[in-house]
Amino acid sequence: MSAGGGTTTITQAVTNPTAATARPLSIVWRFPHAALPPAPVPRPGQPEISLGRDAACEVQLTGPDVSRRHAVLRPAAGEATAIVDLGSRNGLRLNGRPATVATLGPQDVLRLGSWIGVVTAAPGEVVEIAPGFWGGETMLAALAPVRQVATSDLPVILEGETGTGKERVADALHRWSGRQGRFLAVNCAALPETLAEAELFGHRRGAFTGADRNSPGLFRSADGGTLLLDEVSDLPLPIQAKLLRVLEAREVLPLGETRAVPVDVRVVVAGQQSLMDAVRAGKFRADLLARLDGMTARLPPLRQRREDVLPLFARLLESAGEGRVPAIEADVAERLCVYDWPFNVRELVLLARRLLAVHGAGATVKTHHLPDRMLDGERALAPATARADVAVLRAAPAEPIQLPALISALRAAGGNVARAAALLGISRQRAYRLMEGQGVDLDTLRGDGDKPR
Repeated sequence: MSAGGGTTTITQAVTNPTAATARPLSIVWRFPHAALPPAPVPRPGQPEISLGRDAACEVQLTGPDVSRRHAVLRPAAGEATAIVDLGSRNGLRLNGRPATVATLGPQDVLRLGSWIGVVTAAPGEVVEIAPGFWGGETMLAALAPVRQVATSDLPVILEGETGTGKERVADALHRWSGRQGRFLAVNCAALPETLAEAELFGHRRGAFTGADRNSPGLFRSADGGTLLLDEVSDLPLPIQAKLLRVLEAREVLPLGETRAVPVDVRVVVAGQQSLMDAVRAGKFRADLLARLDGMTARLPPLRQRREDVLPLFARLLESAGEGRVPAIEADVAERLCVYDWPFNVRELVLLARRLLAVHGAGATVKTHHLPDRMLDGERALAPATARADVAVLRAAPAEPIQLPALISALRAAGGNVARAAALLGISRQRAYRLMEGQGVDLDTLRGDGDKPR
């Protein structure tokens, strides 16, 4: 980290921030090390869980920047769970912002002192899925059906954003298949329209201007193996029609030849865009999609598996630094986790290489070493899963609970005063006294709690 027979579709539902809510959540600790077991996020009816340096805490976090009883996880309204700062010296942060009390959801990034964890329904370790290709439980779940059909001749569709590893997955599929031929990959968007047919299906010398020698083409070169057609929807429609013929007949007719040549090729197609969307847009033939749609998997972007970011980054640093891994500050680790990674693992790879090239393996990576786009204020610290009720200002430890903290707790508790008071560790009477004469509209707060997050 196939031109094939049937057209039965197996679609993999990939873990995402919405679907993950159906599974139990845990906090997976990724910094300063990952030796601490995941902390379960309690559900309604379960006891609260305390976090801190004290040995009596259910989750013990070592270090001088962690208070003895730093924070507590408490079930809140509905199926929610809140984290509450217990007046800690250094406070807590959620998704890069200070917080007093906030509800937790999948892919939230939590920081207590220098400890950084990710809330996830996929707490498994990052493992080597295929040579040089690493991923955690979310990626493993996405690839499970791919591995199941690897030894068949079903064609496979891989969908995913740029940098999610579609070519790496296609190569892994070829390895798992046991096919003895070559694995070849071509970016269809880079094929000139006038040469696409010759590149794919081959040509005879003299078949067109510039054809000064015979060429087998990609299909015959991958005979007995696997051919990845990346960005296949960028192929011109006339070439798509000829590709359909090749898949159905399992033979190619090179340009300038009169006799077709049999081929045995497992075809994998990939793209950032759904091929069904391309069909609707008139860019892709529906009959070709029907022939290719043997099994479809969508690869999850990094922002849907933030628990993988730091382990992947450490391995990339180790690989690029030839075993020498620079230390990173807690602020850097936090920013890596909350950043949205629009170019996914490709961007992570380039960042690791950049840091080693510019600063070397001996220097500690600090925040000012990061690219400007990762230091761009709120944008860099606002993951796609952030919610309006998550980022709330932390009251000073020595100060009593004030109205803003109570309002935040009421939002987290769906407007339930008793629950909000319990989250803050104050009495219900104290909560009502704070609201006296302040114009607090509990009905509105209850409505806020019902909004989708």
